[in-house]
Amino acid sequence: MTDRYAVVWARTASEPVKMGNLVATGREMRFSYVPDFSRHEVIAGISLLLPPKLLHALPFVHHSTEILPLLPRLMALIPGKNANNIQRRIYTGILAKRPAPPAPGFETEWELLMMTGHNGIGHIDVFRDDREALAFYQAKPEPGKRVGSRSEFWHYLKEETGQNMTGEALDIMRLIGPTPSVGGQIPKLLVSIPDQKKWDGTIAGPGARNIDGIPYLDVVMKIEDSHYEGLAALEALCLDVHRELGFEVPRHWRAIVDGLSVLAVERFDTKEGTPIAMESFFSVYATGQQQVRTATDAEVEQLGTMLLKLSEIADIDANQARLEVYRRFVVALLTGNGDLHLENLALLGGPRNIRVSPVFDPTPMRAWDRHDLLSALPFYIDDSRGLAYSVARVGESFGLTAKAAMEMLQDLMTATRDYPERVLNLKAVPEETKKRLAARVKAVRAKMAK
Repeated sequence: MTDRYAVVWARTASEPVKMGNLVATGREMRFSYVPDFSRHEVIAGISLLLPPKLLHALPFVHHSTEILPLLPRLMALIPGKNANNIQRRIYTGILAKRPAPPAPGFETEWELLMMTGHNGIGHIDVFRDDREALAFYQAKPEPGKRVGSRSEFWHYLKEETGQNMTGEALDIMRLIGPTPSVGGQIPKLLVSIPDQKKWDGTIAGPGARNIDGIPYLDVVMKIEDSHYEGLAALEALCLDVHRELGFEVPRHWRAIVDGLSVLAVERFDTKEGTPIAMESFFSVYATGQQQVRTATDAEVEQLGTMLLKLSEIADIDANQARLEVYRRFVVALLTGNGDLHLENLALLGGPRNIRVSPVFDPTPMRAWDRHDLLSALPFYIDDSRGLAYSVARVGESFGLTAKAAMEMLQDLMTATRDYPERVLNLKAVPEETKKRLAARVKAVRAKMAK
């Protein structure tokens, strides 16, 4: 296989800036910053672990694997391999129709990156060359196009098939096209919706600001899968619970569109249309330790150490970040969110004032048997001392004393004592599902009380 070349640019408030160059061989990927990028001290680099000041002389080499053929931060720009990823189905279908379609594995991932590696989450854009980048940035944005709740697009989503798309569905997918959908258990797309108290399912392409005099805002739109009936209502409840506990939580809206239960969560990786650097814990972890390959390849206790080490090269308040992550870990246990892994935690900002991002994807996945894990990230449980002792001991790895960690655990248990009842009162969740979740949460709380 011949070497592949690409360029990396950064979107900023004033103008796009070239960041660096990529060379990929299939065995390894090399990234190097262009000399001029180092003078842009307020623009984040390709990863928090790869700041320009530390990577100005030699390229960073990522050794390719089947799971991570490219740098983790770039893999985040490619539609995920989960079966429900709408865009991956569409774009792999397009690639398959080429006269010489790419081979499975690295070649397919590379071609997907070239198609979807720009205008997504965060500030990083990838193109085949600088000419393509400049053409993309100089292109005039298409007029905002409203897609109503009875459109062909919603029918397409309901059918969940990439075949026979016509008319309005094709139009909206062209708008969404270069933007990768987000991974997870249910289909997700980046779109914009009217900035109003209630949402009727009307959407437009990402970046729309005003259509017919109505202001729009960017959201992550999540379409409930038939295998996870009630998921949207459960996630909305957990977002509310986190806000009540003092966490920073984005606004969210629910709607029923053409029989689909949909949740829209306001994006927090943009400010007044300008993207903010955002990188998952997984990307940071896997960049620093290339033996890490999946979002669960770490123990909870290691996250506190990772944040402390990160503060040595990045502008982040390690104590505040560790406290935030530990509290999220405890709340995940108390709400049945056994899916809190490295991809569901992220760092926002850079190179200055980096912080843990607002809460996202706090869905209590233990409501379904196939996801019935106490914690996606393992931690040591001392059976002789009990679960509460073990959870408090985890707090010590986040910089807390055992006493402070135990007091925090007790406070959060008290604050969430009515959570099982709130789950049981949800009308949009099947009876069996909410009873199962409530029972599992009560069982954890009972173990914590011992």
